[in-house]
Amino acid sequence: MVRIAIAGGTGGLGRTLVEELMQGNEHDVFILSRKTALPFEVSKNVHLLTPTYDNLDSLVDLLKANEIHTLMSTLSPPTPEVHQIELNLIRAASQSGTVKRFVPSEWGVDFAYDDEHLPLPVPWKALKREALAELQNHPNIEYTLFHTGFFMDYFGMPHAPTHMLAEVPFIDIPAAKAALPGNGDENKVVLTYTKDVARFVRKAVESEDPWPEKSVIVGDSVTLNEILQTAEKARGVKFDVVHDSLEDLRAGKITEIPAYIPVYEFIPKEWLLEMMAAFGVAMVTGVFDLGSGGDTLNQKYTDVKPIKMAEFINEYWAGK
Repeated sequence: MVRIAIAGGTGGLGRTLVEELMQGNEHDVFILSRKTALPFEVSKNVHLLTPTYDNLDSLVDLLKANEIHTLMSTLSPPTPEVHQIELNLIRAASQSGTVKRFVPSEWGVDFAYDDEHLPLPVPWKALKREALAELQNHPNIEYTLFHTGFFMDYFGMPHAPTHMLAEVPFIDIPAAKAALPGNGDENKVVLTYTKDVARFVRKAVESEDPWPEKSVIVGDSVTLNEILQTAEKARGVKFDVVHDSLEDLRAGKITEIPAYIPVYEFIPKEWLLEMMAAFGVAMVTGVFDLGSGGDTLNQKYTDVKPIKMAEFINEYWAGK
């Protein structure tokens, strides 16, 4: 049994991790949240803790009192305020004496890429690197960065079970429209369903093997054109497709698709479009091609069989 705390465990990926880790009552799961009540039903091995994130001593006491062994962060977006919370969690974990493992909110790709490959318009990369540097200053804590590619969930909305917000990238399946970065075939893109991410994370948490600095999870590795063709076949309609050049994407210019519009309620339009343009650059230049070489958790945990992109789209879009 592992005593696991998840910061941000009431929604999005954090909630998905909680739902997986609470299965079988094999672990004690603690949700760190400012909410005073959980918005969903949990099993008896899940507990809600309300931390004072800006009080380091209080955080240390909280982790120590609950004998937390593994601390994970799924906090987002990476604003300066959220970043400071993550730094405080790292420092508190180091001082607690009970926390042995830490997972920063790195989910996605390697943020160490330069602006030619990943030109994010907000200080995500600098904040992520600072969090990593802070972790490296605390050698008493083992850590790993989970690299999962893009979340497959977005291509199943609104039909696929998910807790993620609708940040649908480039291919709007409900509207039958697409704005592809480049020609759509430059590089493979790794996508992973969050439920499969959680299954691999559970394996890593339960393993006593030393954690690598980077833990790569590959749900599937496909081109954007392959996703488009699968979606067209599943729905039985031809999509309206445009292409955004690498030059335009690097300049922050991207074609708006209908799926982006509802997200403006949560993320300002300018920020979202610049972020999607940056991800478009990353896809064209190979940043999302996580499966092209190197070790993956798929190779280590062969009993976890993640859903493939074509199967996922067909399951939730065939005939719709």
